Amino acid sequence: MITIYFTDNSLTFAPEDYTPSAGETVLTESEVTSANLDNLFENCNTIVVPTADCRGAYSRFAARFAFVEAAGGVVTDELDRVLMIFRRNRWDLPKGHIDSGEDALSAAKREIEEETGVSGLKFVSELNNTLHAYNVYGRWELKRTYWFAFTTIQTATTAQSEEDIEAAVWCSDDEIDRNLEKSYPTIIEVMYEYRRTSKNTLG
Repeated sequence: MITIYFTDNSLTFAPEDYTPSAGETVLTESEVTSANLDNLFENCNTIVVPTADCRGAYSRFAARFAFVEAAGGVVTDELDRVLMIFRRNRWDLPKGHIDSGEDALSAAKREIEEETGVSGLKFVSELNNTLHAYNVYGRWELKRTYWFAFTTIQTATTAQSEEDIEAAVWCSDDEIDRNLEKSYPTIIEVMYEYRRTSKNTLG
């Protein structure tokens, strides 16, 4: 399955034999057109498109967007706290666009350092990728974000106010759970993946 998030809504290309859950709206590929992108979620929050070719259907849909790439990370300290940022009334993880000629891992490290002031990052593992679509002044963009897990022993933070970041905070498990209630579905997905794999990768 391939899921694209539209802020708090989602569009998933699923196998033909997928059984929809309560609250999911099933559409055909032909019903998900460039003409109705602005109206897709007027009457629903979660759309599923069953198809015999998930990747092909996704590629045809994605061709309507300007494609951009970003990278970010889940950073933990020696107390297993996670570094989160607060921006535009939502809790988030540090991330940003990949510069020309830059690889995703280097971009993730740079963006984390720029947005939070935290350095000394040690790579742990690759996490999942997320897809997020948004309308920028009449142009639809589709952003793929590559996520990585890092550790550090340097915990001093400086929030990057130029990027509207109000705080960069080390959070315990309980604090993370509370913060995720005021976050984005993409961040919830990343934290789920991190927690699912961290026992194996971090020992």
